[in-house]
Amino acid sequence: MIYDIHTHHHPKEAGTAIVQRTPNDFVPRPGHYYSVGLHPWDITGNWEVQLGKLAVMALHPQVVMIGETGIDKKNGSASIALQTEVLHEQVRLSELVHKPLIIHCVKAVDELLAIRKETKATLPWVLHGFRGGTKQYEQLKRAGIYVSVGEHYNEEFVKEVPLTDILLESDESYGIDTIYELVNNDMAMDETDLRQRVWLNIRHILGWEPTPPF
Repeated sequence: MIYDIHTHHHPKEAGTAIVQRTPNDFVPRPGHYYSVGLHPWDITGNWEVQLGKLAVMALHPQVVMIGETGIDKKNGSASIALQTEVLHEQVRLSELVHKPLIIHCVKAVDELLAIRKETKATLPWVLHGFRGGTKQYEQLKRAGIYVSVGEHYNEEFVKEVPLTDILLESDESYGIDTIYELVNNDMAMDETDLRQRVWLNIRHILGWEPTPPF
């Protein structure tokens, strides 16, 4: 099962997480799954070259998502205009290779929703590191954007989110097992059932058939 939708570290057990890589550091290991993209923090003067590399890597069978990409109004070094342009390019690539997008978004939800509408994207997007509440989640979900929670999350949100939408991640934090323990306590459900539910949700987002392809 894939039960960690976003991490920057290879899991001990191959195939249980989607590992984030940039076009510069994507060196796939056997049995692992990846997302590859140009993060808003990493946009430099050679961003067009990086996107060219990404277009090739996106076709790799172990790459199952594009990103993380997005807009960061607080920490991004590139201008918002350039971050938006790079995001648009990765949206187009996502639709072309038919692989969903994973999003980094800081203080730019309105812009993200506008881009979703403007691009007429059809594939699911996943906003990782979600810390908002139910109202914001419902707004995102109506637009076709799922959310994933990690180390820092709104406890009330995980108590209210439908099981069909729950997604968990370890990102850069301590291990995914601890995340599951915390969320499991808040949701008051069996951890094995929670892992299975997250796997079913990830499988749906990736568009995989009922039988996992591994």
